[in-house]
Formats: sequence, structure tokens, C-alpha cells
Amino acid sequence: MRIDARSRRWSRLLAGTACAAAMTLGLPAAALAAPAPTPAASAAPSADATQRARTAWETHGHPAALVVVRPTSVDLVDRGRLTRRVPRAGGAVTLAGLDRYLPRDWLSITDGTARLSAAVVLTPGTALSVAAPVTTLQLAGGATPSDAASIYTGGGALTLRGVGVTSVDRASGQVMGAGPGRPFVLVSPGGRFTATDATISDLGTAPRDARAQADAEDHPGLDLHTGSTGSLVRTSVLRNGTGLKLDGTQGVRLEDVTVSGAAGTGLVLRGDRGTTMSRVRAEHNGAYGVQVVGPSTDRAVTGISTTGNGGYGIGLEKQTGTRVTGVTTSGDESGGVELSQSTDVTVSELTTIDEPVGVFTHVNNTNVVLDRLAVTGGRRGVVVEKTTRNLTLQASTVRGATVAGIADDGKDIVLRDVTVSDSRTGLRVERGADGLTATAMAVSGGQDGVVAAAGTGRVVLQDLRADGVSGTAIRSASPDARILGGTITGGSTGIEVAAPTSISGTAIRLTDHGIRAQSPGLVHADAVDVDAVSVGIDTGEASPFLLTRSHVHALEAVRGTLTAEGTNDLSLPPLNLLGAIGIPLVLLAVTLQAVAALHGRRFGGDARRTPPALPAAAAQASPATAPVRGAPDASASAA
Repeated sequence: MRIDARSRRWSRLLAGTACAAAMTLGLPAAALAAPAPTPAASAAPSADATQRARTAWETHGHPAALVVVRPTSVDLVDRGRLTRRVPRAGGAVTLAGLDRYLPRDWLSITDGTARLSAAVVLTPGTALSVAAPVTTLQLAGGATPSDAASIYTGGGALTLRGVGVTSVDRASGQVMGAGPGRPFVLVSPGGRFTATDATISDLGTAPRDARAQADAEDHPGLDLHTGSTGSLVRTSVLRNGTGLKLDGTQGVRLEDVTVSGAAGTGLVLRGDRGTTMSRVRAEHNGAYGVQVVGPSTDRAVTGISTTGNGGYGIGLEKQTGTRVTGVTTSGDESGGVELSQSTDVTVSELTTIDEPVGVFTHVNNTNVVLDRLAVTGGRRGVVVEKTTRNLTLQASTVRGATVAGIADDGKDIVLRDVTVSDSRTGLRVERGADGLTATAMAVSGGQDGVVAAAGTGRVVLQDLRADGVSGTAIRSASPDARILGGTITGGSTGIEVAAPTSISGTAIRLTDHGIRAQSPGLVHADAVDVDAVSVGIDTGEASPFLLTRSHVHALEAVRGTLTAEGTNDLSLPPLNLLGAIGIPLVLLAVTLQAVAALHGRRFGGDARRTPPALPAAAAQASPATAPVRGAPDASASAA
């Protein structure tokens, strides 16, 4: 009996050794995936574990199936009930490793495509890596939020490398449209998200769902919460509800990131700190390309380009001290940059192309600086709404605006070294504007240079340069406006005023009319130099006009009445101006002569007709007695 027992023990030992050797030599992984359950695994979960699993389920959207990855175990929660806790070794977990713990209808991997049908929560100290051999991760969803197999990092880390993450409908197997049951990726406080060479697409609820259903939360496709961090490098975020949201994050790096096709806003920055951005593209999103909201931080909004978004390219709301720099926008439906309810904001080195409005400031902005803007095309370059105060626009260019380069309706606005070209109107000062000072502004081309409406106040134009506008360089109905210095060249009219105005030290050249005044109050022109073609100063009817220390040259130096004091020079245009007028007329005469000559050659040349022969008697008549053509002859006189 002892020999038999000993033989059986040796037999079992040999069998175990053989099994171990076979495993070492590489039996398939599937043969190792289902060992007999250990006593710990088969034991009923403790009350504490059950409660923790229930809490995780309640705080993560009540998913139908939930996987909680812990440092040494994996919890499987079915409709809020902990059904199994599987021990695991520490360290990062992969999808292939997770597949060992989950039922096949929760996770399957086929030919590089993994389909996850259970929500996943990572706890502090854990990490999930999604990379080759998996190239596509499908997160299953359905009609209700509980159907969504979303991923929550908790305090753990999620890494995507060279993989695409998308949604799939449980019923149809197709990519999902935005809806309450579409899954998302949420990086929780303390969590880390890293994506490199990845695509994150068709995830997140639609923003409109939150308005339609009071109990439905709005989840961006990729949502990084307060205290989380991470990076997106060479990554595309496509067709999500809201594309990407950084909400109170710390030190996130965005590099070569494309956010496109979102139902709502592409990129939302809300109270994030230390974010670095380079080559970020926000394209064809339903609302804003980039929206900056929430608590203000020292993070700069930079390195961004936007195009084709349904709202503004970039919008700032309720921000203080925010800097927007190195940004390019083009073809967005509402405009380039929108500022609202913000203070001490600086926008610099902004380029906008074909935007309805390049920059729009409205709803109580204060102390805004717009520096080195380059605005091309569109309807309006910069629009300052009536509730904006203390705005400075400097060292900027606006080209080709079809309505106005700059439209101002604000309070205490300063324009400095601004150039507007080929725009219908360079600067419009709208009714209600109070306190505009434009210094060293240049306007060229277009129809009108500066137009100041009635109902405006404290308008000062200093050293304005207007060149080649076809209509009026300065047209003002603003009471007590001041025009100081500057040069106006070409156009129909140099200055036209319909309210009391002071004009000092301004030179007007080669305009048809120099100054027109139709004001009920006094217009005072001092030290002006007008060289006009037709009329130098036209005072209209009963418009008081005082001229001092000025030179006015035109074919009609003064039309109407004015009061001249001191030494004034009122005369015909100077010779150089007359020459400028006469040269085009000479060129026109030469051209007409050439056309006539060409016409003569084409239709028989310019040979003159031979006059008819005179009768012999007339030919012999003396010139002294020859009758004059058209005069009565001698016999007629005698009779």
C-alpha cells in the first residue's frame, strides 16, 4: 500500500513537471487563459468590495456592464451588482490582458479590432494601454446612457498609440451618430491621457441632447477634467459631440492636433492651466472652432488655425487677462475672433481671411488690445460694439472689406498706425460712439475713407493719410470733430462736414472738391493747404465757415460765403495742377486724332476731294472783280 501511494505521488509529480515544461515551450495562450479558479477568486465578494463596486457603478452613469480595474484585481459589475472579482498582477493592463478576465460579450478581439461592450473605470495606480496589435477600438453604445461603453480613467492612465477609437451601435454594428447613448472618454481628476498617432472619432453626446433631456448629461467625445493631465500628439479628433474639452486640466500638451466635424464646438478650454498648443487645427465644427470659457488662467491661446466652423473660429467669454496670439482663421460662418464680457484681453498676430468679421467685440468688453492684426477679405475687418470700452487697435492692416474696414460704436477707442486698403469704407464711426482717436491711420482705395455719423462724439482724426479713395476721404456729421494734420490725395471730395468741425494743418491734393461744409454750426479751417480741381471750399447755403492762415487753389477757390481772417491765399490752381488737368486732355486729343486717321485709312484713306473746275470766263476774271462766295453780285447791288 505504501509503495502504491508513493508511486501515485511520483506519477502526479511527473505529470505536473511535464505540464510545466509544456507551458514553458509555448502552449497557446488560450490553453492558459482559464486555470481552475483559486479559492480567493471563487470566494464570495466581501461586503466592502460590493459597496465599492456599487458606488463606482452609480457614479459612472449606471452602465449595463462595468469593469473596474484595480491595482491587484478586476471587478465585473453587472447592472450595479458585483458578480466577480478576479485577482491580477500589478502593472499596466492591455486589451489582450483584459480579455482574459472578461466574458466574450463584454470584450472581443478579432484581426486587430477590439470591441468593448462594457464601461471601464481605472482606479489610482492603474494604467490601460491600447496599441498594436490592436489598431481599432470600438466602444459599443445604444439608445440610452446606460448602453454606452465609455472609458473613465479615474486616477489611472490611458495610453493610445497608433490606434483609432470610435463608437459602434450594439444593434446595427455601424458607427453611431451623436446621441445620449454614444460612448465617450473621460479623464477624471488625477488621471492621465496620452494619445500619439491616434484618431478619436464619433464619440460623445450631442450638445443639443442636454437641452432636450433634463436628465441627460452632455459629454464631449474626449473630456479631461480638473486636475488631469496628458498630451495629444499627431492626433485627430473627428465628428464628436463636442470634440475635445480641457476643463481645469494641468499641463496638457496639444501638438499637431486636428479637431474636426464636431456637432458642437471643436475645442473647449475651460480654466485649464499650463496648456501648450502648436499646430492645432479646428475645422468644420458645428459651433465654435475653439471656445475659451470659465475661470481665467495665464494660459495663452496660440498656435491655432480655424476654418469653416459654424460659429466663430475662436470665441472668448468672461475672460480676464487672456492672450490670443499667433492664430489664423478663415472662412468661418460667423467670423474670426469673438470677444464678449472680457477684460484686459490682448489679441496679437492674428490673421483672418474671408471672415464675415475679422474681430467682433461686444457685451461689455473693457481694456482690449488688438495688435498686429492682418485682416483680408470678408465684410468687416474689426467691429467694436457699443458696450466695449477702452479698446486699442494698433499696427494692423485691413484689406478688401466689402462693407467697412473698421466699424466703431464703442467708447474711448484708440486706433494707432492702422492701414485700411481697398475697402468700401475705411473707418465707420457709428451712431452712439463716444471718444474715438485715430492717429497715423492710412486709407487707400475704396469708396470712402472715414465716415462719422451724427450722434457720435469726441472724434479726433490725427495725421490721417487718404490716397485714391473714389468718393470722400472724410465725411463727418459728428459735432465738434477735430481733424488734425494729415494728407488727402485724389478722389471726389477731400473733407465734407455737416456739423461744427475744426480742421487744422491738413493738406488736400488733386481732389475735385477740397472742403464742403453744410453745417449749422461753425466750421473752422486753419492752416489748410487745398489744391483742388473744381472748387476749393464750398460753404453751401448759410453754413458759417472761418478760414485762417490757409492756401486754397482751384478753378473756383471759394463757392459760397466764408469769413477769412489773417493771411490767406485764394487763387487759381498752381501750374503743376493745371498741367495735371491739361495733360489728360492733350492725350485724349491725340488719341482721337489717331482714331480718325485709322478710320480714314480703313475706308479709303484721307485723300481730299479735287474741287470742281471753274468756267473759263471765271478762270480769266480778275481776282479783284471775282464775286465773293455767298455775297450779292454787282448787278444785284445796283438793282
